[in-house]
Amino acid sequence: MGEVWRAFDEEDGRAVALKVLLEKTARKPDLVRRFEREARIAENLRSPYVCELVRAGRSRDGELYLVLELLDGESLGDRLKREGYVSFADLAPIVDDVFEALIAAHRLGVVHRDLKPANVFLTCAHDGHARAKILDFGISKLLPRGRSGDERSLTSFDATLGSFAYMAPEQVRGAARADERADLYAVGALTFRALAGRLPFESTSAAELVATKLERDPPSLEEITGERWPAAIEAFLRGSMARKREGRFGSAAEAQTAWRAITSSHRRAIAQVARDVATLEATRTQATATSAPDDDG
Repeated sequence: MGEVWRAFDEEDGRAVALKVLLEKTARKPDLVRRFEREARIAENLRSPYVCELVRAGRSRDGELYLVLELLDGESLGDRLKREGYVSFADLAPIVDDVFEALIAAHRLGVVHRDLKPANVFLTCAHDGHARAKILDFGISKLLPRGRSGDERSLTSFDATLGSFAYMAPEQVRGAARADERADLYAVGALTFRALAGRLPFESTSAAELVATKLERDPPSLEEITGERWPAAIEAFLRGSMARKREGRFGSAAEAQTAWRAITSSHRRAIAQVARDVATLEATRTQATATSAPDDDG
């Protein structure tokens, strides 16, 4: 739909990201309306976990553009390409931030529909802590409570929008079928990909990938990696990626609560290991001091 450039905002005196609608796209009314709707959604969706829209408008030549905050860091997709997988300790706050963004979006009746590692940007907050921000609401959907008048024409019932690898089965059948639980499926898929180092379903053929996703339940982490994983993590993934959406968590807030319970348990386990190691080292130090010869020795 467009290109993104690094630019300097003379009005605010700062570097920004400038998203410009491509000329060939600007000739298609539906895509122009989608671009304009992305601007409206971004303007209303103010969250520290979503890339900030500074302003939107048209250039003197009539080009549509969005001015967005310029983020310093990398996407989760780039990190996975480089490292292969992410440890649970590093992934825990990233997934939590994604849920924060979804809670804010779903509250406004907005379904992202294209959550994937490339659209989760990892940056550093002002307090020095890592933070994840969601990008690109270009193919998002407005649910009935927040629907604009052009929603029906923008999302044809049989159109499939999004990235197959992270797409919920019902979204594969048609983008108009997707509700908030499609986003939860995508979070489960990217969590699986980050932990296992590969996707739950993989194929060189899009048709085969779609057919498999429609016919089979997602595998467990253990099935893919050959390693035992905590039961709570496996249960979280089942609750996120159930083939039928009725089997998934009911909301992003519910899924976040389950995720936080896992991370809290993980922190307690790590703390206990640290205490055990400290006790062991203290015991060894004491034993060494006791057995050491004295000065006359």
